[in-house]
Amino acid sequence: KEQAMRVKQLYEQQNNVNTSQSTGTDINESRLREETKENTSDMLEDHPTTEDLAREDQVFGRNIFNNEMLTFEPSMNIPTPANYRLGAGDAVIIDVWGASQITFEGTVSPDGTVTIEGVGPLTLAGMTVKEANDYVKKQLGRFYSNSNITLTVGETRSIQVQVMGEVMVPGTYTLSALSSAFNALYAAGGISEIGTLRDIKVFRQGRVVSTIDVYDYILNGNTKGDIRLADNDVIVVGPYECLVNIRGKVKRPMFYEMKEDESVSRILDYAGGFAGDAYTDNVRLIRKSGREYSVYTVGEFEMNGFLLKDGDSLYVDSIIPRFSNMAEIRGAVFHPGQYQMDGSIKTVRQLIKAADGLREDAFLKRAVMHRQKEDLTMEALSVDVEGIMDGVADTPEKMDKYIKTIYNL
Repeated sequence: KEQAMRVKQLYEQQNNVNTSQSTGTDINESRLREETKENTSDMLEDHPTTEDLAREDQVFGRNIFNNEMLTFEPSMNIPTPANYRLGAGDAVIIDVWGASQITFEGTVSPDGTVTIEGVGPLTLAGMTVKEANDYVKKQLGRFYSNSNITLTVGETRSIQVQVMGEVMVPGTYTLSALSSAFNALYAAGGISEIGTLRDIKVFRQGRVVSTIDVYDYILNGNTKGDIRLADNDVIVVGPYECLVNIRGKVKRPMFYEMKEDESVSRILDYAGGFAGDAYTDNVRLIRKSGREYSVYTVGEFEMNGFLLKDGDSLYVDSIIPRFSNMAEIRGAVFHPGQYQMDGSIKTVRQLIKAADGLREDAFLKRAVMHRQKEDLTMEALSVDVEGIMDGVADTPEKMDKYIKTIYNL
């Protein structure tokens, strides 16, 4: 019976060993596969696909025309600009005062005229407010001498504008004649997921009258391209050409639409520049070459000339988490802590003086200096604090050299 129990125990132990070895092998193989997969995809997993690049909430500036806090509605409570051109449907008010007191009100007819009682029709369509004022003064001055004459615009007319291309709701929109291109883009729901922000064109009578770069407006406040619209203008938003992602230690990491002649330094400007803890000597760029990924290390002096392509992804690393010129003192000194090693502090004596000297309870016969060698191992050196402060003891460097000389090391 006892022999049978021993055989049974031996059999079970062998099974347990085999199971353990098999399980360990499976675990090791699984871990190896995971590490291989992780190492292979480490550079790629943080770089989104084309669909990810097109996500609206990640592209800088794309939500400007569908932001609830930015209405882009034209202000109607301001004087009509002097360069506003009159057209059919505009209400005009002509005030005469001085020797005569009278007010004429009328609306520009479809044929472009306003009829003034006792004067006749005046053709005002196509004139700016300033030109219309001069014209009315000349025409009415013959009937109302020694009087002041002023033309103002009351309710402005409506215009129809077509917004086409990559916008949320393309179509024809009826807007105030004081509306600009931004007002029309807002009315169309903003730019779609693949629409451009850098090359929006405004067509008038078949030719381009304005090209809008939304980044120039957002970053520089330049509204030069945001012209006032005219009836039957067409706004065309094409697809973006180059979308680039920047991550890591920049102030505004996200996706940016770039032009074909813009470089790494330009996207760094768009991203607000390097963060305070950024590694600035180079940046890492991942590029899709058509078949596989390529990685580029763009140095500090190459950033201005390295042009970006669609799908590029940049990463700005952080600084190395260590000090290049630090010595630390602890223990019985008045101000323990970290100090600048170069400059005025080059010796143990100078370091102790920088820490405001030794406390009264300091043990002066021996201190320990810990130093990291070139191979990153630590060594401990004995320091005669009292001798160093009195100027009669050798430094650890001199002691090391002396010992090596004696023993022919």
